[in-house]
This record gives sequence, C-alpha cells and structure tokens, in this order.
Amino acid sequence: MRATPFDGGELLIVGGEGHKTGTGGDTTERYARLESWARERFDVESVEYRWSAQDAMPLDGIPYVGKLSPASRSIWTASGFRKWGMTNGAAAAIMLADLIDERPNPWLATFDANRFKPLASATKLIKETVSVGAHFFGDRLSGPDLRSMDQLAPGEGALVAHDGDTVAAYREPGGAVHAVSPVCTHLYCHVKWNVAERSWDCPCHGSRFAPDGTVLQGPAVKPLEPRELAQD
Repeated sequence: MRATPFDGGELLIVGGEGHKTGTGGDTTERYARLESWARERFDVESVEYRWSAQDAMPLDGIPYVGKLSPASRSIWTASGFRKWGMTNGAAAAIMLADLIDERPNPWLATFDANRFKPLASATKLIKETVSVGAHFFGDRLSGPDLRSMDQLAPGEGALVAHDGDTVAAYREPGGAVHAVSPVCTHLYCHVKWNVAERSWDCPCHGSRFAPDGTVLQGPAVKPLEPRELAQD
C-alpha cells in the first residue's frame, strides 16, 4: 500500500493479486477483490483508478544492472526490479553512475546484468519451460473460446472460429471488429484476451498487443498479423 495527498483528501494505492501476464483469469475480478479488501479496512469514498503493471521477474530474484552485454561500450541497463522499482531503481542509478565513472561499488558483483548462475535459476527455469510448453501445445489443442464471430458482444475480445481458422477478434462498442492472428510474433504462443486492459496478452513471455495487433509491450517487436474478414 501507498498513500498520497489527493484533491483535498488522501489517495490510497492498493496493490496485489499478482499473476503472470496472460494468465490468472478475468482481471476485472482481481480488481474487485482488491476493492473489497480495501473497503473492509478503510473508509473508501470512491475508486478513481485501476491499472495493471507488468514487472520483469529475474529467475534468481536479483535485478539486472550494468552493461547490456559484455561487449557493450555505451549501452547500460537496469531491469528486473520485481515490483520494487522505488528502491531498486535508486540503487541501480547509484551502481550505473559508479560503473560509468569507473568507481568501485560493493553491490555490482551481485547485480551484474551479465551474471550466469545456473544453480540459482534452475528450479524456476524448469518450471517456466514446462509452463511455456504447456501453453504452446495445449492452447492449440483447446480450440477457440467462441464458435462464431457473431457471439462477440460489443467491447468483448476472444479467440473465435472464422472460416475454418481460429482468429483473435475484438468487437468495438460501435460494432466494428478487429481480427488478428492469435499467434504471438515472439515465439508463437497463442495470446489471451485481457478483459480489464483490453489487450491481447501472451502467457509465455509477457508480450502485449492492442486490439488491432499493435505491440504494447515486448519482447515481441512485430504486431499480430491482421486477418481479413469476409464481406457480406
């Protein structure tokens, strides 16, 4: 939780309900549980904002700080803060300043962006690999969420059957439909519809796309391929 002055009162920021991108069911239900938790404990007048954050989570639990690669001369990185950007971001700034100015820093060996610690990462790496494999093959076997494009309600997105194929389709409140390939352009897992954020999210590596397929967040760099809809 965080609190800050807001419009003559106090704004309380309540975080929780964490889950891997593209998994975890209906995000709006998670928002509802957070709101219920807050109302049971505080005098909540209204809920002004709702949003989700996508956080990089290193396998060994330590953020990456330093040169982007061993060969990098002028490209530096700070990532993998595991939801603790307020403190880890400040610590990373200190470390990067010391690196650039070639000053010693006792934290650098631990946070080295190019470290290789297979034993510390092994358990989570195996778990993630199994999860990716399950989505890659399982989602293809499970078929579409809806049998027909006509079942899409305004403001709804889903994987639907269309002309013998599965497409990722979103119907705008005005009725227009965006149809794109359900295959993530990163490593080809099937995307899932995020009800609360109105985005296509990949459960394998966290890429996110707008309803029209535009990339919102990597690692994917190419948009979802558009699908042509038959005209009546």
